[in-house]
Amino acid sequence: MVDDSTRTRLLEAAGAEFAELGYAQATVRGILKRAGMSNVAAIHYYFGDKEKLYTEAVLDAHRHGGPEIEGGDESGGPAKRRLRGFIHEFLTKALSRDGANTWRDRLMMREMMEPTIATDALVRVVIRHRFGRLRAILKELAPCVDDKRLSALCFSVVGQCLFYRVGRPFAERLIGADQFAGLDLEYLSDHITNVVLAAVRAANARHEEGPCPGSR
Repeated sequence: MVDDSTRTRLLEAAGAEFAELGYAQATVRGILKRAGMSNVAAIHYYFGDKEKLYTEAVLDAHRHGGPEIEGGDESGGPAKRRLRGFIHEFLTKALSRDGANTWRDRLMMREMMEPTIATDALVRVVIRHRFGRLRAILKELAPCVDDKRLSALCFSVVGQCLFYRVGRPFAERLIGADQFAGLDLEYLSDHITNVVLAAVRAANARHEEGPCPGSR
């Protein structure tokens, strides 16, 4: 029977070690010391090796990076409403301060700036599915755009939402913490949605005088 408390102890210690030192500089010895353990076999038993332990720490950091979201308002209705639901969902996690300045928050920031093999797992397990949801919504809104423009529209959504997490320290210094706090969840959800919809209208205008390329 797997001892979840020991596994959790190791994961917490590893996350703190990786967040502080990075994958390359962190050591198994340092992780065990943080966990108050000495048996290297414990890491092999619960995680396999240092690389798998690091990947699990990044996945755990992403899972606990903010409040759990139930999928946004994407079960039906107009695509514009589903787009806002997606953005609202994304921003809810991005604006959350629940995990701020914890090892999970610091590890995710480190992984975003210096991606490792753990990012491959994160994309495969979580991000690719969410990106697919966004892509489907935007394709419905702009059915004639090519893949290049569709990808740019998707990254416009992602980039705007992530800014309010990653760029927060700079933004607060630029406009003041109180003014930044005024950019609340509902305001930003509407703002980003409107910016993206304006870009969608511009993209659609390029095809108003004829059918979509490749259509019959």
